[in-house]
Amino acid sequence: FGLDQFDAGEIYVEGKRRTANSIRNSIKNRIAFVTENRREEGLLMNVSIADNTTLVSLPQFANDLTLYVNQQALSDAAQQASQILQLKSGDITTQAAKALSGGNQQKVVIAKWLLNEPMIFIMDEPTRGVDVGAKYEIYTIIDQLAAIGSGVLFISSEIEELIGMCDRILVMSQGEVVGEFTRSEFDEERILRAAFREGEEKPHAAVK
Repeated sequence: FGLDQFDAGEIYVEGKRRTANSIRNSIKNRIAFVTENRREEGLLMNVSIADNTTLVSLPQFANDLTLYVNQQALSDAAQQASQILQLKSGDITTQAAKALSGGNQQKVVIAKWLLNEPMIFIMDEPTRGVDVGAKYEIYTIIDQLAAIGSGVLFISSEIEELIGMCDRILVMSQGEVVGEFTRSEFDEERILRAAFREGEEKPHAAVK
């Protein structure tokens, strides 16, 4: 996403080569990153839900000359994103992110990126540490993103959810693709065989 430099390869969005050598450039190129560690990397736990939701898109609500932030527009945008994702919370302007359940915290992480209207979502273990109901809701959100034309790179170590969610599965080991499966080729045994080819379990990176 830009914090760690990649050794090789290029990123193309809508046929155009994009630079991802910094987080700023990734955001500018409308690439989103949903981290697997929401409590330490995805949210400011003691800050309000509304402020967390608008972190990435804050410059959109600020005057370039005066740096004045339109607080009403900011609050309205955060409220709209929360409603779209059916966030279960109290007053989003006062309730801290730490007061939410794991599933609702993950929704806030996703909402934070939605306001920037990304074309590509990198989702790293997006359902880790949430209950079954929250998993289903996150799956629904991902399906909706794909339906409106967003690209979703879904990274997971749970083969069942990859088979259920993805159009194509790429199995990674030591930074290299060691297996590729289209939906018609999905077979849990074959995917597991590719995953364990190097003698140890590796996360499976899948393309929605």
